[in-house]
Amino acid sequence: MENPGGKMPGKRVPLIPGQFYHIYNRAIAGNLLFREDRNYTYFLSRTAKYLPQAAGLLAYCLMPNHYHFILKIKNEEFSRAMQKLALSYVLAYNKVYDQNGHLFQGVFQRKQVNDLNYLLHLSRYIHLNPVKAKLAAHPEDWDFSSYQEYIGLRDPDIFDPLPILNIICDQPEASQTKKQVCYLNFIQEWDFDYMEFKIKK
Repeated sequence: MENPGGKMPGKRVPLIPGQFYHIYNRAIAGNLLFREDRNYTYFLSRTAKYLPQAAGLLAYCLMPNHYHFILKIKNEEFSRAMQKLALSYVLAYNKVYDQNGHLFQGVFQRKQVNDLNYLLHLSRYIHLNPVKAKLAAHPEDWDFSSYQEYIGLRDPDIFDPLPILNIICDQPEASQTKKQVCYLNFIQEWDFDYMEFKIKK
């Protein structure tokens, strides 16, 4: 099967069941992955079809030229599931826009996340991507991320905020609403310069 990104993978970070990962990719040659709202929703529908069997999905953010997932690998089928997601999206995208060729910049990228505090900060980083890119004044204004689920503005679907909400508020007796408020406060404490350093470290 053709590699939707157009590049052969080199040495890759191993995908280990039971571990957390930051998964991301972007469009090739400065193109857009998502041109209109229906592109975002279709990509999410393909995500819902292919990924839940292979990974627990914690958070996401889709941007015009790239995407981010935070997830926990379930089994060895994850790479295959990601390939199906990418290929199904590329085929549909090319058909809609009457074009040929690759869309993604290589195979998906991955970073293993071994520290729960880092996992928490990573979720904030990706949820604030639209604000930093000046696509939205507030993270809750961007419909194509999981942030609305994290603060109770939208019911969770395939992405489950609870594992990360439990990190920000680890009191067993805390209500879901209290955890959501804790996360909201955490988001509002954002310092772009500091977090750029922490995420790229």
